[in-house]
Amino acid sequence: MNPTPTALLLVALFAPTAAAVDRTTRPYRCVEHVHREAPGVDAHVVLIDLRCPAADVVATRPGDRHATVSGFAEEYGAQIAINANFFDASTCGLAMGDGRVWRDAYRDRCGASLAFGPQASGTRLAFWDSVDHPTSCELGWARQVITGWPRLLDRGAVVFEPEEPIGMYRFHPRTAIGATPGGATLVIAVVDGRRNGLPGMTSLGLIPLMEEFGVSDAINLDGGGSTELYIAAEGGVVNHPSDRVERRVGNHLGIRVLDP
Repeated sequence: MNPTPTALLLVALFAPTAAAVDRTTRPYRCVEHVHREAPGVDAHVVLIDLRCPAADVVATRPGDRHATVSGFAEEYGAQIAINANFFDASTCGLAMGDGRVWRDAYRDRCGASLAFGPQASGTRLAFWDSVDHPTSCELGWARQVITGWPRLLDRGAVVFEPEEPIGMYRFHPRTAIGATPGGATLVIAVVDGRRNGLPGMTSLGLIPLMEEFGVSDAINLDGGGSTELYIAAEGGVVNHPSDRVERRVGNHLGIRVLDP
């Protein structure tokens, strides 16, 4: 049977990046940072072992909105930080920081949520669809929540949303977050773009990148000029924001490493 045009497109989109050079560092206990450079690609992937008692996840409280990623990291004592929800005056979709829900979040179609909370050994997480409840969290154990759109992977299956925005099929800087089966490892991907020879990535292009690092569930977060990765031990902002300066973003997600 001859492959369909759609199948051929997926093969092209999901093909491994040729001539990739990976530089791997371990800036903290339980954390690995892979910086990949290849023709047309400049990507950072951070893997955090959530079973590690030294690692703690934190998100932005409602009163601390619209800070830069580095400003959030310094204020919250986070060694690693990224941008999170799409935003306007408030966040698009559910957001929670230290147990405080953003009561003025707006609905739109942002419903791919990821929650974090403490458990006996390490950090618990869960993915779910909160699109109809942007200002309340149904998970009683959750302390931190961020939300994106669209969902990229759901228990290992690629998700194709019929109302996915056209911008997801265009090349832009990207931020995505996912986890390995069972939530043992949190995986953050930050892809630069809007530079000469570096257009960025489509949301579909994020899927094979996340899968390569064992991710079974993943969501797309705000991108473009908001895309940013901060790692304190490696000098602060490690990618190249496309605005050439740090943008103030709606909310953030950070990793605090105790006794780094």
